[in-house]
Amino acid sequence: MNNFQKAVFLDIDGTLVTQGRGPFDDDIAQIEAARKQGHTFFLNTGRALANIPEEFQKAPWVDGIVAGGGAQVLLKEKNGGLKTIYHKWVPENILIAASAFYLAISKWCVFEGETALYAINLDGTGIKLNGVELLPIRSKNDFSGPYKGTFISKLTMDGIITKKEQALLGDYFYLYPQRGYFEGIIKGESKSKGMGIILEAAGIMRENSIAVGDSANDIDMIRFAGTGVAMGNACDELKTLAAFVTGGCGKGGVAQAIRHCIP
Repeated sequence: MNNFQKAVFLDIDGTLVTQGRGPFDDDIAQIEAARKQGHTFFLNTGRALANIPEEFQKAPWVDGIVAGGGAQVLLKEKNGGLKTIYHKWVPENILIAASAFYLAISKWCVFEGETALYAINLDGTGIKLNGVELLPIRSKNDFSGPYKGTFISKLTMDGIITKKEQALLGDYFYLYPQRGYFEGIIKGESKSKGMGIILEAAGIMRENSIAVGDSANDIDMIRFAGTGVAMGNACDELKTLAAFVTGGCGKGGVAQAIRHCIP
């Protein structure tokens, strides 16, 4: 095990980017300076891989990605590409059941996958998710027909969780409320589990891990990390659990956290 190298896990939304802006120059400069010292940096996000912009996936300072809330873990290879070292996909029968449910109501649902994003009730709106085109689902059987074999790792749904949605999805997904929507992360998968997979693969001790996040779905990685850091814009529960609170997103918060944890 490496007793010196730090592994830093960074959430994306509310940590590296906010309101369509980011990553920010001061954060990236501090990341690059730390990498020159031999430390490694990983994205740890609820977004599925297809929902992570190429500028992040191909960024030279990204050494790997925990995507889909832990459902897919990737490490950077020597050629600069990302290789999946762990994955868990949503079974076809769950995709069909969710498709049938949301096609019958007015709420939208996005199925986030490895290579594409699929949507119900957003067809024809011109809406893109983080700049990514949404492919329409028009039949409950699309995932057993034209989209069969699609690798889906996460669901994102409109509005507030209803009792019917809880009954439909609660046995298979952890359901995390966000502002105006909620996320379905596959049960048994988590940001902390993804961290553990990367740490083992990289030969870095858990106590040398650092996690930086802002929302409820970051709680498990903050608890798991050797040092957990809450953004200044984080929810109160995360701030209570973190070792310390850094600045806000877009206000040098990530850079400040790195300077604090890696002198």
